[in-house]
Amino acid sequence: MDTIMKDIINKYKYLKLYQQKILLKFLNQFLSINIIDTGSISAEGMICRRCGADFFVKNGTYKNNQRYQCKACGSTQFRDANTPLYNLKLKDKWSDFVYIMLDSEQPMTNERISKVLDFDKKTAQRWRHKFLSSLNEVNPLELDEEVEIDEVYLKFCVKGVIGREKYEEYFFYGSPDNVESELRKKEKKMIEEKYQSIFLCQHNRMGDFDFSPIKIQKKGIVSKEDLERVMKELDLSKRTVITDKETSMMSYMNTLDNVNHLTFRSSDIKKGILENKKVHNNNINNTMMLLRGWLKVFRGVSTKYIWNYLKWFRFLNLFKLFKTRQMIGYSLSDKNSYPRFKNIFKTYEEFVYI
Repeated sequence: MDTIMKDIINKYKYLKLYQQKILLKFLNQFLSINIIDTGSISAEGMICRRCGADFFVKNGTYKNNQRYQCKACGSTQFRDANTPLYNLKLKDKWSDFVYIMLDSEQPMTNERISKVLDFDKKTAQRWRHKFLSSLNEVNPLELDEEVEIDEVYLKFCVKGVIGREKYEEYFFYGSPDNVESELRKKEKKMIEEKYQSIFLCQHNRMGDFDFSPIKIQKKGIVSKEDLERVMKELDLSKRTVITDKETSMMSYMNTLDNVNHLTFRSSDIKKGILENKKVHNNNINNTMMLLRGWLKVFRGVSTKYIWNYLKWFRFLNLFKLFKTRQMIGYSLSDKNSYPRFKNIFKTYEEFVYI
């Protein structure tokens, strides 16, 4: 490394003056990526940790950081409250952590991350889920004029023992003699009957994609009502929407006006006998093939975290398009990510009982 630096310094001397200025400007921008300034986090959209209100006034500073007071309950907090940086002792390592999470096509293990960043493996695991929770609602997909839409099915999975005590405490419905919660009983039944987690994939023809959770159910088609509950949130007006001819999808799409709906049969794609070569969902199929290969690294992902991992996979794709600094900003922009991280079991329960 010292040899490389000496070589760069020697070459710098022979640059033109304007080239030196351009290089220095670039280095300043590059080095600023590593600086996490909590004061630069916007106060817009901030939510009170105690009561959930969103109206604050400035309330002095502490160690050069602006404090804010909630007008509803009087509690005070900093701008990074409810972001992944809340209560984080090693804030200066967050930018490197984001880079590690998004730069590698095959994700690093928590053990490897802990060695690279020099902290505990449990910290790496906790940071991973803080980071993933911060991606849930930032930079939502903007649909192009042409979009493929289809349901995707992932195996229902219960994995991991971390936080088991809190888990049982949160979902405890019976007497002290009844150790097993109602949710745990339902999970056991879902595994025995081979339930699947179903998501709606929206895939632009230009490359970007996203997922929306539908429900957990046994094998079989999703009902029209379940599709409507999720798809009514999408802006499909004046767009060309490409789907298969599955019954419930056709039934819902027929209720929409001002949408150019093109359909195909999956069997025709396999046989290569499509009437219109542009009407297919090959982008979704290719993305799902890459996703399934990528998920194998984890040897199974618990369903309570699967949406986080789907978001992670999407941002791996976006990382190739965006600058590192922009991605770090995304990870800190959601003012509700820390509560989401803390309440993952509540979100999971809602998904199970839809």
